[in-house]
Amino acid sequence: MIMNKYLELKMKQSKEFRKLPMKAAFGNKQFEQIMKEWGLTTSKEDLTKIHQLGAGCYCLKKDYPLFLKLACKHMEEDVEFFKDDKNFKEALCYEFGNHECMLMLNPHDAIEALSLTEEEIINDKRLSKLFKEAWKEFLSDNK
Repeated sequence: MIMNKYLELKMKQSKEFRKLPMKAAFGNKQFEQIMKEWGLTTSKEDLTKIHQLGAGCYCLKKDYPLFLKLACKHMEEDVEFFKDDKNFKEALCYEFGNHECMLMLNPHDAIEALSLTEEEIINDKRLSKLFKEAWKEFLSDNK
């Protein structure tokens, strides 16, 4: 099976992200446990030593720059990847399917997944053209 280049990129980036030192907690008991694993308590002082990443994920404040550095690297990779028209359309089609855009016939839900805004798509002739082409292709491939 030939793998989608965009999916390969996302899988590589996901693998890199999973290597970062973070923990997840979805309740007080789990939160207390991860703090204990870090040798911390839930005291006001120790809470200043962690950073909330979102979606229940945390890291030590000293490790937060690693997340920022990787986010910048991934953004640069995405920008470079999207310079190729075929890659950009492939990414859009993947995200159209991933965000179930067919159900509501709304392709715009996929834009955010590519770290873009509707304004960026509308105001860039190349991106706007590719977006329309990708949506048309996606619809014809998913009849």
